[in-house]
Amino acid sequence: MNIPRRQSRGGSAGFTLIEILVVVVIIGIIVTFATLSIGNRALDDRLETESERLQQLLQLASEEAETKGIELGFRYTAEGYAFYATGKTGKWEPYPTTGPLRPRVLPQPFYLELQVEGRPVPPAVDAQDGKETKIEPQFLLLSSGDITAAALDLKAPGYAPHYHIECSELGKVTRTRVEEGS
Repeated sequence: MNIPRRQSRGGSAGFTLIEILVVVVIIGIIVTFATLSIGNRALDDRLETESERLQQLLQLASEEAETKGIELGFRYTAEGYAFYATGKTGKWEPYPTTGPLRPRVLPQPFYLELQVEGRPVPPAVDAQDGKETKIEPQFLLLSSGDITAAALDLKAPGYAPHYHIECSELGKVTRTRVEEGS
């Protein structure tokens, strides 16, 4: 006589605590890497956008100087940058105060480094305590289409990749991404 056997269900009732903990740790690691990747990506995207804006503004200013037959200057401070033209009094004045070539504040955490004709140029310092200082541009965009040979590096502190914007003497403005260690 055959007596039917009962099958036990003991081994397949669910997940063990160890299995659940391993899955939670793996998910935590994946989320951490995704967050770090997204954080740098956002900074990288903003850096690229700002460098493209600066390149296009320099190109526009060069074209405007040539089209209107005026001499324009570029000046940067620790806070931002502006284009200048000589006013009716012969002094350099912001050009213009509205429109695409208006003075701009550089978004945080970005900063500029400028080299003119191969020499580093520190940021200009604006007047403080009501003292009037003579405003001088750091390089020129001429009505002939020429530009003072200048190079701008747009950087973020603690972030190695940056953008290098080169203004050639013949009026060409180029932008390249410089990777870490380059």
